[in-house]
Amino acid sequence: MRYKRFALRLILILLIALLVQAESWPIVRGNFIQEWLSKSWSVEKWDQELAYLKEVGIEYIIISPTAFGIEEGHALRTLYPTKVEGWQEYFPDFDLLENTLRAAKRAGMKVILGLNMNDLWWKQGVKNPEWFYKEVELGNKLAEEIYTFYFPRYKDTICAWYFVWEIDNLMAREKGVTQVIANAFNKQIDFLNQLDPNLFFIWSPYMNSWQATKEEYRDFWIEAFKEVHFREGDVFSPMDCVGAGGTNLENVAGWFAEFRKAVDTKPGLKLWSNAENFDYRDWTSAPIGRFVEQLKSVDEYVDGFITFSYSHYYSPNIIDSGFHNTYLEYVKTGLLDTQPPTPPTNIEFLDMLNGETFLRWDQGEDNIGVAGYIIYRNGRKIGRTQVPKKNELNLYLNALKETNLKSGRSYTYTIVSYDFAGNMSVPSNEFVLFYE
Repeated sequence: MRYKRFALRLILILLIALLVQAESWPIVRGNFIQEWLSKSWSVEKWDQELAYLKEVGIEYIIISPTAFGIEEGHALRTLYPTKVEGWQEYFPDFDLLENTLRAAKRAGMKVILGLNMNDLWWKQGVKNPEWFYKEVELGNKLAEEIYTFYFPRYKDTICAWYFVWEIDNLMAREKGVTQVIANAFNKQIDFLNQLDPNLFFIWSPYMNSWQATKEEYRDFWIEAFKEVHFREGDVFSPMDCVGAGGTNLENVAGWFAEFRKAVDTKPGLKLWSNAENFDYRDWTSAPIGRFVEQLKSVDEYVDGFITFSYSHYYSPNIIDSGFHNTYLEYVKTGLLDTQPPTPPTNIEFLDMLNGETFLRWDQGEDNIGVAGYIIYRNGRKIGRTQVPKKNELNLYLNALKETNLKSGRSYTYTIVSYDFAGNMSVPSNEFVLFYE
């Protein structure tokens, strides 16, 4: 009898272990929120936003940058009331950083703070090491003021520093750049480690897979890691670049496989993916299915995920809740909605009095909701519409402005509906237009 009870208990433990393993799927744990989005949020809006993020398993908020450089000078515009002579407040008499930290503390979330950014980075960058080093030292001064002002009250909230300078694989091919970047990292990491060794350090480089190889980029980071004083728990979190077009779903896993090899040469360093949930071709929100595929494709190589940015592209505060609800279902179950929408109907052509011309249709139907439409003319894709963000004006879900039509020609249109998961309908019935 004792043996049977032991055997049954063992079977139960194994079943639970299998169930837990079966329910293990990749989700994002961190999210960027930029100042232009959150600057006008009330306490209630902050609480609502962070509730949405926690609901889908997000633990970290990344605020980057916390200050902006001004041209060639070393003045800064800070997101908080600064005491440094010559620095300026980006929002006079308004402490956005305090509001962010206070909201995160209420929600029990962690905050990662990016330091100073300067748009001259794209002109100067690693080509001008002295400029770069001065900017990094300016960031150290910024970190010290932020730490002095805010850490005593938010020591359980502030958890890390974010290195804002975006390094890419084309920069990495330039002569001598490895040492320049290593020097810049060490200037910042050594200072931050003296300030507080318990706050980790994270950065997000990117890549263009069409102009350089993943092996070259791997070797660059291996050489840089030899020189940089990274500590255990610091995080290398490359952008996956699927949203920006630097990679795609077919090749992104190969890049992260090489990143894994590089990270494994630096004991204690972690590898995360910064998954992009947008489409650069029209700056729309990526369907959840594509986003999930990004996570799954690199999951075997990484230790975690962050995203740019749930708040900007999926939050119900910003856009139709269909994106959030679809991703939430995936977070809870590991499954995605698979039911496609119906195609649109009643396509018509509208010739407006002001001379503008529009293609218009009646919307398709879906169990969760239609996210948008892809429009084809004579068999070629000519446009896409998507549910508009809440601050966007004069955008239509079921209409597309047509241009460059020529008199005396016939045009055949078909339209496909897609839902928030990315499921697509069959094409609509053809609509034939003879343009006079």
